[in-house]
Amino acid sequence: MTLLVRRAEEADRPALFRLFASVFGAAPGPGEWEWKYDRNPSRGASIAAFLDSEALGFFGAFATRYVGDGKELPGTSGVDVMTSPEARKLGRHGAYRELGARFVEENRALGIPFYFGFPNDRHRLVGERVLGFLTVERAGQWSRPALAAPRSRLRQWLKPIREVERFSGPHRPLAEALRARPGLRTDRSAPLLNWRFVERPRVTYRLLEASGPGRSSRGYAVVRLVGERALVVDLQALDESSGTVPDLLEAAAALAAAEGARTLEVRASRRGTLAARAAELGLSELPSDCCLELIPVDPDYPLGPALASFDYRYGDHDVF
Repeated sequence: MTLLVRRAEEADRPALFRLFASVFGAAPGPGEWEWKYDRNPSRGASIAAFLDSEALGFFGAFATRYVGDGKELPGTSGVDVMTSPEARKLGRHGAYRELGARFVEENRALGIPFYFGFPNDRHRLVGERVLGFLTVERAGQWSRPALAAPRSRLRQWLKPIREVERFSGPHRPLAEALRARPGLRTDRSAPLLNWRFVERPRVTYRLLEASGPGRSSRGYAVVRLVGERALVVDLQALDESSGTVPDLLEAAAALAAAEGARTLEVRASRRGTLAARAAELGLSELPSDCCLELIPVDPDYPLGPALASFDYRYGDHDVF
């Protein structure tokens, strides 16, 4: 039996959805696959493995752009990674290794220097051994109570920090500032953020924007409510050491409490300003269930600086 490993195509989706359902217990939600892989403003190469007409494995590319130091590079994270029991019978890690190697090959051709992911410990250990995952750190995660607040207090917080439906012109100077900031992070341009947080089917995010002079944005927070938890899936500010960050967190907490959430959770790099300010911001560290991994794609790319500086949030991976 010969396993065929190649780039995934639109015509493969019925077979891929059957594989997805067998591995994860249900098919992808309506429109989720198209949003993730077709409507994404960025491009990456997703890889599938087939035996005859059946998909036995998949390695998806959740494409993005890396920005920082005034640079812009194509990038991706690895998502929807799955292999069927039949594929594993062909060799304990053979299909997984072939999928990963082809993923690197195809994405190198697109100019992507490295890809990243947030695996749990079991997948991290396999990835390190089989695909050369490089562990950066256990993902930083913090929590604080979402204190109940009357609607009048919520309106008070939302006067300088307003809830918006989309990111638009006022966001542009902040996106440019993030592009110029030292280190690397994923693109926060308005088209990317609107695709990520406004256009995702069947998932609602709440967008809070802090207005500065001339109504330009001095920062924003994106909140997703999951039961009694409010996830701050993104939090950015022109000056992360300023009062904008606590203002945004207070607004997010008031919004979350008004919707019945009990806790506010933040994920960020342990080496960044948010981590350094955690105690001041009333955030207590939580046990983290995953690690940030960077995986080389271009052997000539200087990965060391990226390992030291990659600045992430909850929204940089697609599993919430």
